Amino acid sequence: MAGQRSFLNAVKWSYTLNWGERAFSALFTFVLAGILGPKDFGMVSIAMVYVLFLQMFLDQGLVAALIQKKHLDPEHLDAVFWMDVVLSLVLVGISALLGSWWARANHSPEAATFIFVLSLSIPIQGLSVVQNALLQKEMDFRSLSIRSNVSVIVSGVVGLSMAFGGFHAWALVGQQLVRDATTLLLLWKLSPWRPRLEFSWKHLTELMHFSVSNFLAQLGIFADMQAGSIILGLIFGPVAVGLYRLADRFMNTVVAMATSSIQSVALPEFSRLQDKPEELRKSALSCVRLSATVTVPALTGLAAVSTPLMAAIGPSWMPAADVLKILCVLGTAITLAYFTGPLLQALSRPHHLAILEWARTAAGTVILVIAGLLVRNSPVNSQLIAIASARFVTGVFLITPIFVYLLMRLCKISFRELTATIAPSVAAAISIVLAVVLLESSGWLTNTKPIVHLIAEVAFGGIVGVAALLSFEPQLRRYLSSWLQRRLSRRQVAPDGLA
Repeated sequence: MAGQRSFLNAVKWSYTLNWGERAFSALFTFVLAGILGPKDFGMVSIAMVYVLFLQMFLDQGLVAALIQKKHLDPEHLDAVFWMDVVLSLVLVGISALLGSWWARANHSPEAATFIFVLSLSIPIQGLSVVQNALLQKEMDFRSLSIRSNVSVIVSGVVGLSMAFGGFHAWALVGQQLVRDATTLLLLWKLSPWRPRLEFSWKHLTELMHFSVSNFLAQLGIFADMQAGSIILGLIFGPVAVGLYRLADRFMNTVVAMATSSIQSVALPEFSRLQDKPEELRKSALSCVRLSATVTVPALTGLAAVSTPLMAAIGPSWMPAADVLKILCVLGTAITLAYFTGPLLQALSRPHHLAILEWARTAAGTVILVIAGLLVRNSPVNSQLIAIASARFVTGVFLITPIFVYLLMRLCKISFRELTATIAPSVAAAISIVLAVVLLESSGWLTNTKPIVHLIAEVAFGGIVGVAALLSFEPQLRRYLSSWLQRRLSRRQVAPDGLA
């Protein structure tokens, strides 16, 4: 029971981390998108993809290795820290050398300057890797939540101030740098660990045995997630990238708020239960249930309101509405696949994960390139839909079946159990779509402003969705009932305690 309470407490704080961070981030993105435009977003996205790729080499799968390893020596931590410090300086040099080439290849030479400035994030990230891994290993998501939420708010205010001040795309660059710097300062404040002036190749090599395969898997995941933006940039340019990235960002925000919270807790939890098959099976089902309960209805609702959402941001963003619908359906389909990765890592099978990720990345990239070339001379709407549809085909017909099969097989989960786990979420999602369609067909919102239209659909669909979820999900009802009883009992006891 203590382990279960610890897991649920970690999930609670992880949700606080992701919900706060993503909600504020989405709000700032919404406002910034309205002030700026697709081209500014596209140029900075082209720069960020490049910098994020280089930052991945700071991790090299070592965060997962530090979390997964049951017994860590101080030498393990020191070795990872000093390696990242040196490597970050090397990567900054590489970024400066190749940044202009990348910008030109993406039909956006202006992005070269953004790349140069954003490269400052690389050494900042290098100083954060070990502390971040330790907080995750200890399931201290309370500290991670404080760090993330404060940094998002501070950087968002800076970004908005710069945007209103006429700094255009530089507002997004400033926002990112302030966010990274604030995150670093808070992380060092919240984490008690400090590096020593020692380095051990032996201890680093011990971690590398696990981390190399995991790093290859992470590269595959990165390539798969960013392939759409990269191909749009290389073939079409920054405007298409900006439109696609905004839709993708909204979809990923919902996924991160709903699923990433549980996924980040899943690795240490699965690692703890790696030698207990029955408990591992129950834990995996709990993760899928928690994830589906929020993700499936939320993504379905986002798809249903995609048109008024983009209209509320501005007319220039309307081509992204249909893309958002496709990406939301994709996100809903692959929700079940999110926990196979942490499971393989926990079971010390990162090489299997690497093979799977690169196989799906290779297949997905081929399909994306073919789709991009077929619509190279088409209108931007057709280009965006072609790329989103290519990702949909890969995700729904390739990724989800394989990853779900592995999850069921490794955890000995039956198809009936899995179906029963997600059925309430699917029923709630259908209810949301019907509610929004009913509201649209009523004609009540025909002459309203886009923002009023959006708020009305979100409110009505949300109320119907929550009601349906409570009706179909008995475990959620029991949890809420228990929570309300505890709250009421505390209020009744408080006066006696004061007396």
